[in-house]
Amino acid sequence: MNAYERVMAALALKPSDRVPVVPEIIQHALNVSGVTHSDYSTNPAAMVKTIIAARERYGYDAVYVSSDNFIYAEAFGGKLLFPVDDAPQLVIHPLDAGLPASLPPFDLSAGRMRVILEATRLLRAYYGDLIFIKTNIDSAPFSALASLRGPQKLMTDLYDEPDTVRALLWQCTDAVIRYGLEAAKAGAHGLAFGDSVAGLLNREMYGEFALPCAREAVRVLREQTGLPVFYHVCGNTNHILDLMLGTGADCLELDSLVDMKDALPLAKGKCALEGNIDTVNVLFNGSTQDVRRAADRLLALFGRKGGFILSSACEIPRNTPCENVLEITRAALEYPYPD
Repeated sequence: MNAYERVMAALALKPSDRVPVVPEIIQHALNVSGVTHSDYSTNPAAMVKTIIAARERYGYDAVYVSSDNFIYAEAFGGKLLFPVDDAPQLVIHPLDAGLPASLPPFDLSAGRMRVILEATRLLRAYYGDLIFIKTNIDSAPFSALASLRGPQKLMTDLYDEPDTVRALLWQCTDAVIRYGLEAAKAGAHGLAFGDSVAGLLNREMYGEFALPCAREAVRVLREQTGLPVFYHVCGNTNHILDLMLGTGADCLELDSLVDMKDALPLAKGKCALEGNIDTVNVLFNGSTQDVRRAADRLLALFGRKGGFILSSACEIPRNTPCENVLEITRAALEYPYPD
């Protein structure tokens, strides 16, 4: 069983030879390749070089094609800075001055959407169907609108202009779908998006504003591409975990503030789960022994019967010790799975 097959088995809730490993690595990979962040974020060849270097160093089962959370903001006219060796910074939100009746058109070939898409093409040509290619199409619709408006202003808008927000959310949904369809054409094996701003909503507001559009984006992308969709929400999502299952995503990526023991019975038979080794206390500040203990607890909970991908709880900090990252894969390889 190769890496691609291993990930697909987990997503299909089927057993495999071992649990697949798919850590969320973006900036940390720069420490492996030596590429600057500005080059990585704007040059598809540099992005591919970095992604391949990290995968060869750590031997995990999928590569993660991603940069930052300002892809939609840039596509809709936001102003960004690209420090030489730091993450891109959004200077002006496209909707900073107020909510329009409708969003301006965006060009999929402009900005850095083209960087992600071209990197996906190059990686698919390089790996074929041996390594799973997970392309991040940035944000689910609610968080995409937050990047256009600014999270704090959007939270106020929910109360002041709810009907306008709803209309713009459906327009963001169309943008997410368009981007996802292009990523599928570029060769992605799976599509991922995050909805971390939505995780700040209470249960009622999440169900009213974030869930319907995320569910529609997942539905259309799955139907029109046949690809699995990953849905990520940072932080403590215990209050909306059952609603997140309602997105229809093939895999929920859970942060370390969610206990997998609580999530497992909710997700069983419905979708796969990914996570959720603490990125700060264990991976960044801990020892290899800490990483192994955290990984083993998860592996013992799920075994290799399917429905689980071992990963970090969120993006691995850039200066995380390499041995700690490598220990994630070692744990999956060496765990004594019962027959």
